[in-house]
Amino acid sequence: MVRQPRSRSVDWLWWATSSGELQPFLDHPDHDQQEIAREKSAVAVQLARLGDPLVDCLAAIAPDVLADALWRLPNPTRTDTLRALRVPPARRPTPAIAEHALKRLRKQTPSVRGYTAQVVTLPVLRVLLPATLDTDSGALDGEILESLKATTFPPDLIRLTAVADWGFSCQAAALLRLALTEADLALPGWPADIITDVVAACRRFEAFCRDRMCGAGEPPSPLRSLDDALGRARAAADAVTAAVAAGRAPEEADLTMLGLVGPAVAEARAAVGALVEVEPDTLPEDRPGLADAITAHETAVHARELAGVDRFRHLDGPPAHATAIGELRELAADLSTRHENWEPADRRRVLALADLGGLIDAIAADRDDGVDELAETIRPHLPDPTIVNAALRGRLSWDEAPTSSAAADAATAPEDSARATSPGADSDAAPGSDTDTGPTPAPDTRPADADEASAAEEDGPTEDDDPGKATPNHADAEDSTDSTKAAAEERTPEAPADPEPAALIGELIGRGDYASAAQAMSPDAPERISALRALAYADGARSDTGAVAVSLREELDEMAMGEPSHDRATQLLTVAAAARAAVLCGHSTYGLLQEAAAGLGDLPAVAGLARHIATGSAQGLLGGTRNLGALEALAEAEAGAATCAADAAEALLHPRHLRFPRATSIAQLWWRPEDGLLGRLLRLAAGNERRDLDEVAEALRRLNKHHELENRLSAIDEEFRNGKGHRLEGPARRRLLEYARESLGTVSRWVDAMRRVAETEAEAESWIAGPLTDLRHTLLADRPEAERELAELAAHTGDPLTAGAARAAAASLSATLDLLDGHLLTGPEPTPEALIANTPDPNPDNT
Repeated sequence: MVRQPRSRSVDWLWWATSSGELQPFLDHPDHDQQEIAREKSAVAVQLARLGDPLVDCLAAIAPDVLADALWRLPNPTRTDTLRALRVPPARRPTPAIAEHALKRLRKQTPSVRGYTAQVVTLPVLRVLLPATLDTDSGALDGEILESLKATTFPPDLIRLTAVADWGFSCQAAALLRLALTEADLALPGWPADIITDVVAACRRFEAFCRDRMCGAGEPPSPLRSLDDALGRARAAADAVTAAVAAGRAPEEADLTMLGLVGPAVAEARAAVGALVEVEPDTLPEDRPGLADAITAHETAVHARELAGVDRFRHLDGPPAHATAIGELRELAADLSTRHENWEPADRRRVLALADLGGLIDAIAADRDDGVDELAETIRPHLPDPTIVNAALRGRLSWDEAPTSSAAADAATAPEDSARATSPGADSDAAPGSDTDTGPTPAPDTRPADADEASAAEEDGPTEDDDPGKATPNHADAEDSTDSTKAAAEERTPEAPADPEPAALIGELIGRGDYASAAQAMSPDAPERISALRALAYADGARSDTGAVAVSLREELDEMAMGEPSHDRATQLLTVAAAARAAVLCGHSTYGLLQEAAAGLGDLPAVAGLARHIATGSAQGLLGGTRNLGALEALAEAEAGAATCAADAAEALLHPRHLRFPRATSIAQLWWRPEDGLLGRLLRLAAGNERRDLDEVAEALRRLNKHHELENRLSAIDEEFRNGKGHRLEGPARRRLLEYARESLGTVSRWVDAMRRVAETEAEAESWIAGPLTDLRHTLLADRPEAERELAELAAHTGDPLTAGAARAAAASLSATLDLLDGHLLTGPEPTPEALIANTPDPNPDNT
């Protein structure tokens, strides 16, 4: 069965990994493809000696591991793959459904099964392979081994990835080699001698790939077969000439060699025609002419590649991605400077830039077929992979000037304002003035507050108010003033002119009545209305699958397509809505949160909170109610451990006074926090640190042995008594042992609670127990300072809209962070229409 790659940017030859799939390429007219197929076939033959290693790997895969891998796929690939496995794509597969999908995958034909396994494991392969594709063998092995040590992927999934994807590149082949040797992931049933042969074949394939990428001075590949035929024909021609000179008949083999030149020329013309995309009949019939055609084609291709690189020197985008855009511009400038001496690594960057440019153009033309796969392909080759997110959302474009739109606005606004508000600007430049070329104001050097000063001057006396003032060019001055007023009004839509509506709207926002606030809002502030609608959806959503969640995603996606707002109230509302969408719905809001956080420099804790959620969203850690359910169990276990730790701290401080002085002295010694027999255990339990669990559990095990406490009490009593007086008996001894057992019970409850935490993490998904748990702890640690900043902003700002937005953001973020702490939302979910009843549409042109 012939399978086609899902993206036009990948070569189907690299997806082929079995001898049957590679066989057509062994007879391909392109000599390069023949060589690649030959080297890959050598690895495929050795792997085939293991039987069917892909089936063996799938047999070792657990259903939940397959479900995790499927859910990591980007859409629409995930939806297509789940449907191919007869699995509903709407939500993450349950264990039973994942078991069904795994059985269906195992029963597929070898060709389809291999392709499906490659699609499922490609995201894992991109994580395991280094981002910078270094062809040096030693450096590559070190980076892959470090990645294997640091990864949280299950070993069975890594083994499946290595076996399914080894043919994509020399890096992927190195992953298979290291997985079978250094990582010890070979299955027990695979013979060691065959593993050795597979490793050797992988090394040869890696060496071939490195030579192919780094080699130079080779003849053009379409002419290699012709060169071979001409070389043999020249030798045969010499033999025929010698035979004729000697008066004997030429050898049949020599004549056959001469006859092969014609077919070789026809084959070379067909190959060159396919390369340069012209009809073979229009090409020369001699080898020099064909070589010239190839050279001309390569020159034209290089010129197109160079033009594609130069485009990125004029890349434009939102300020939030200014750093990434600057890195791409610097890369483009460097590649353009060295275009005559591109190394193999440079050429890979050139191809990545070309694909990124094609992605930007496709999104701009509303052509999204295959863009997700293309985006994942080019991410590893870019200086900052997050720039791909901006491209997918249509935030990147091409500008004639190599400056971002934000920088251009900042540069031109003061200049326009200065020309319009300078009283003598037009007079000095008028034909009737004394000096036509007087000193020109320097608008670029004015401070940022000059815009506000210029706007203020427009409210004061103007040229029209002074009848004695000369206005040689009155029409130009009037046009300039009108344009300046329009620019000033556009720059300051922050609050309504009437303070009473502003206070009312701020009060409505502060108490969560977002629909009423949006109704009262001026239609001149569409960004703020969109943010209010999004926050209304966010606070009303109760799951990641309901109608409100769908409306929330659509509203945020619409907001992401526009320019970032510089209005403080809108920024706070956007952060609150995007954070809830990321945590509750698993929606990727990386761009919105990063852009909003960039404008919250005076609220560092709130900005840090937004950036951490943005990072978790981009990494796919925030996966909706599925992860929240696991976090609920984990938070409940941690809360239980914290309660037991508080009990231990209280028990440590509890006074223990006994009537018998020696018993009181023993109690003081046993419960001493620093080194007491029981005091030290209580202190460690009160600290609630996981690292102390094993030590405390071992000490508890020893003290709970039969008569262990009694024996230790007798021993310390003997030390205090020193052979004099009576042994400690009666009520004092019984009371002391009761105190000790109570303390041991408190410590035992903490040990059990902490073990429940560890067991809950072990039962949870790998990314919940690791990265997501770390993200949760980071966000909860940032929470108090962020709440303090928002409370101070609401109390001290003079803008009632900002105050209301700060209170709303504080309440919404608090509920969002409670989700990470295991407190799920309660109550019925309203309809989307009820949440935004009668609110104006901020984007009427889209309806």
